[in-house]
Amino acid sequence: MSLTQVQHVFASIHESALNDMLRAFFTARPRYLRYGSPAFVAATNVTATQMAAIAFPGLPGGIDWAVRFELPRVDLFKQTDPLPPQLTLPLGGFALRTSVELCINCVKRRDDRGNDHPNDPKDPKANSLGEVTCTKLGVFAVGHLDSWNDGSGNGEIRLRLDAVELVDITPDSLESVLECLIRMLLDAALSQVHLPLQALRAGAFKLIVAQGPLIDDDQVLARGNV
Repeated sequence: MSLTQVQHVFASIHESALNDMLRAFFTARPRYLRYGSPAFVAATNVTATQMAAIAFPGLPGGIDWAVRFELPRVDLFKQTDPLPPQLTLPLGGFALRTSVELCINCVKRRDDRGNDHPNDPKDPKANSLGEVTCTKLGVFAVGHLDSWNDGSGNGEIRLRLDAVELVDITPDSLESVLECLIRMLLDAALSQVHLPLQALRAGAFKLIVAQGPLIDDDQVLARGNV
């Protein structure tokens, strides 16, 4: 009870519980971490999300691709897990670690004379696999909480990325392009995870958030009334 006779309570969720929630969410719905065009994902299902091939003139059917993220792990401020020197965990922020696999379907076009090259699909518009070429990269990131509440106990928390670092990619310009691409993709994937404010409870009571949520001491914290 405060000196103004207004009832204030604190509620929190520890980073271990947050990581348990992320693990449960993405284990039950791996399609939010795995995306691909028709040559890689025949149809959207529980394991992967189908998206269109990348259209490009002169390539019938476009460029087939796939992106697969490993289960991310979050480290809430204060920092526990090491980060590469290019990244600093900000006050009130979080760090994240995962890996990503990028794949393309590397096919050769048929000659206009009708001669086939190795790996050519017989139907130039067919979404069949040619030579699949992939790379896997370790990903470090830092970010902040994005939240809203309507003042009556309803609201959500989401994780938003501010920066991504890939280690030992050369030249620097290629590293910058890949970091920008992966930050956008991973931020979009994480935006599918909505943590309801109802998860921050004060015992059996519903918390009406007045301040926060914010990150401190390895927890997501909120202050409010019941």
